[in-house]
Order: sequence, then C-alpha cells, then structure tokens
Amino acid sequence: MEETVLLVDDDAALLEVMSIVLSSEGYRVVTAADGVEALREIGREGLDLVVLDVMLPRLSGFEVLKKIRQKSNVPVVMLTAKGQSVDKVVGLELGADDYITKPFDTKELLARIRAILRRFARQEGRSEDGVLRLGPLELDPGGYTVTKNGEPLELTPTEFKILALLMRRPGRAFTRTQISEAVSTGSHYLASRYIDVHISRLRAKVERDPKEPYIIQTVPSVGYRAARPAANASSTRNA
Repeated sequence: MEETVLLVDDDAALLEVMSIVLSSEGYRVVTAADGVEALREIGREGLDLVVLDVMLPRLSGFEVLKKIRQKSNVPVVMLTAKGQSVDKVVGLELGADDYITKPFDTKELLARIRAILRRFARQEGRSEDGVLRLGPLELDPGGYTVTKNGEPLELTPTEFKILALLMRRPGRAFTRTQISEAVSTGSHYLASRYIDVHISRLRAKVERDPKEPYIIQTVPSVGYRAARPAANASSTRNA
C-alpha cells in the first residue's frame, strides 16, 4: 500500500531533493512551499505523514502544526534550524512526533519516517503484512477479504473500498465528497449523496448494533470516520 508524505519547505532545492529520495523509496509525495499551501494540501489529501519546516512564509510551521492537531493525528516530523533547541521543545509540546535538525542526511530522514510509520501502523491495527484490524474486523487489501470475528463478510466492491479507506486512517474524519472521490474509478463515479446509503448497508454488516454504530462513526456536519483500535480493542472484540 503506497504511503503518502507531504513535504513542506520554502527551500525549493531541498524540497526537490527530499521529493526525489522519497519517491525513489516508493512513497507518494505531495509538496507545499508555505504554511497556507500546506493547510490546503492537508485538507484534501489522504496523508500518512507530514514533514514540516518551522520557518515558513505566510504561516509558520508551528501555526500549521496547531491547526493539524485540531483535526488530525497524522504523524508530523518537524524540520528545525541547527541549534534551535527551543523550536524542538515547542514543536514537541504542540504535538510533533519527531524532529530533525538542518542540515541533515537524507538517510536519517528516511530512517525517521520509516520508524514513525511503523509505530503508527501498529497503533492503527495494521500488521506487517498490511492487514487492517479494527475490533472484530480484519481487512486484507491484497486478498480483498474482510472477516468479522473470523467469519468472512460479503461486501460489494464499493463497500469494501469505503471500509478500507476508513480503516486505513482510523480516527480521521472523511467528508462524503472525499469518500466519493476515493472510491470512484474510471467511468464509474459515485455521487456523494449516495454515500449515506452505502454506509448504512455497510454498518448492517459490520456493526453489532447498526442503530448505535461504533466501528463506523458519524462526524456531525462533516462525514464519517472509523473508530481508533486502541480505544475499541476491549469493548468491540465481540461486536
């Protein structure tokens, strides 16, 4: 499963180098040159990790990090200037997951990114083989299978895609439009107004009580999200 990394830095040369290195390692790379552009990308991209410079035009890295943490737990690696220990402390207090000091070796950056993504994969219920786990559910993107308490579930292709999208990023809220765009393919476009119908049918298959859903949660005025595995491990094992 291709992982998406957002790189945010106003140094065009460094941005290009980091993009080439990460792309060569199989990551999908999105870039932004200032804080405002970064927030725009964060709002529309399904991101797995953000590499964020502290010193940015228009909106500082700290301000961007604050806004990220208001709505997302996506891991963030801060880039700080050499010797700026205060920046490191502030960044960690605001919710950064790691920091790296400029100038840095790209191998070190790669190592930090891999370590954080592995840690978050474990926290989100992803195994080394890519299987997603959430309460009683196990979803195998490669094998295109879903089980509940070990028993196979029969999902339509659209239901499978929606469930996989939500389970890949538990706790993150997706709008109906984002879900629609993510699961639509080729000439088959799923209008966002039909998302509620598919969610209702999906809940009937995966929830213990579809009238009080836990696995697929409604986010008022936004859309839907999957529950976090850490929070539901004991309470929904037999859902």
